[in-house]
Amino acid sequence: MSFKTNPLEQAFRRPNVNLRSNPFTNQYWTTVSHTLPALLYDGYLTLMGRKPRMMKTITRLHKAMMVLEYFTSHSWVWNTDNMAMLLAQMSPEDKKIFNFDVRQLHWAEYMENYCMGTKKYVLNEELSGLPAARKHLNKLRNIRYTFNTILVVFIWRIFIARSQMARNIWYFVVSLCFKFLSYFRASSTMR
Repeated sequence: MSFKTNPLEQAFRRPNVNLRSNPFTNQYWTTVSHTLPALLYDGYLTLMGRKPRMMKTITRLHKAMMVLEYFTSHSWVWNTDNMAMLLAQMSPEDKKIFNFDVRQLHWAEYMENYCMGTKKYVLNEELSGLPAARKHLNKLRNIRYTFNTILVVFIWRIFIARSQMARNIWYFVVSLCFKFLSYFRASSTMR
């Protein structure tokens, strides 16, 4: 969420993190979410006479992801009994000096600061570019929604053209929507 409110300047896609325990679903979504868009973009760059670069970037990203895959695809249970025992035995002064109680940490603020620090110090991006980056991220969101809508309508039209049952479901849903809208129109005029 922090990278959506404070996006990167040259984002190619909207940031999204999904951790999966099943290696087959993980491989499927990696292919659908990373490899296919990279291949499409590289094809576009090749058609425009420019050097393809996204597959190289995605390959580097996947190598970094493979380092973390063992930790992100398994379930972990951490025992904090020793930390709780040590914390209970510490004096109030020691608790101020050695503040390691993560229960006091406000995680939303921590992640916000982490993302802003990554943006500023690791990626060397200026914070003054945030409004333009937000506009770019909104444009990417609108492109994604438009593409998904067109894809759903296109696939649905294929099914409607071939199946009587799909046509019946479509007409039922549309008539239900119209009844719902007419109900709200009628109830709004009663006030």
